[in-house]
Amino acid sequence: MSRVAFAAAFAACFGLPNAVLATDLSLKDTPTYEYTPAPIWTGLYFGVHVGGARTDIDVSDTYVYNADPHAENSFGTTGVIAGVQLGYNVQHGNFVYGVEADLGYLDVSGSKYFDLPTPANDPANEIGATYSLSGGLYGDLTARVGYADDRTLLYLKGGVAFLNVETKSHYEGANACTRTCGPSTFDFDENETILGWTIGIGAEYALSSSLSLKLEYQHFDFGSVSSSYHGIDKFNPNKPSWQSELTGNSEISPTIDAITVGLNYQFNRGDDDGLK
Repeated sequence: MSRVAFAAAFAACFGLPNAVLATDLSLKDTPTYEYTPAPIWTGLYFGVHVGGARTDIDVSDTYVYNADPHAENSFGTTGVIAGVQLGYNVQHGNFVYGVEADLGYLDVSGSKYFDLPTPANDPANEIGATYSLSGGLYGDLTARVGYADDRTLLYLKGGVAFLNVETKSHYEGANACTRTCGPSTFDFDENETILGWTIGIGAEYALSSSLSLKLEYQHFDFGSVSSSYHGIDKFNPNKPSWQSELTGNSEISPTIDAITVGLNYQFNRGDDDGLK
């Protein structure tokens, strides 16, 4: 066999299969790429929010006014909520988690009059009360967890909250001198900061590389504001011994549902390259 024929036979036996094998391996080893969302939500942010709030107030009152009855009442009110927020997010793929603090004003002002239960057929025991609640400074510290789809972030939040409130109770009770002296009156008030918890849900949309708009619902539960009271009303100045006495304990329990819109500025999001 000539050298040329041998070379041709060698190529046919070994060269072509290797070429086919090499081609097959090149197809199998072709790398695949999986899209990973850019972490546009990672970073420190600051913002403002404003909205409306609905407060439901439960009142429990045990009192002694010539008797020892107990009253359970409730009323509602609406007001404004507004404030600022500061937070930090970390994004891994589509998942976002972080912490957020809110501080602002929460209007829970409201009042209502109630006829309180008294022993029947005894006009001297009749008494009514006006309960009032007003709020002001509020704040919360919450954890956030959410799912991001490019510009849109859906999230849940929950944590602790506080609210500074003032409670007032005004009582008017009958007495033996009602027609000529008027009713006996008693006023009590208390100002304190109450602690509670909050949960919420929201959606946030990145308007640009640094600004985002959010819509959020939040529920607050602040437990009960409890106060003991005691008062004496000398309803007839001409007869110092004629007096009415009221003593008892009341609890006012506010729960609040708020819806707010807000605007956040993120400090280190960078440019728009991560946004579609």
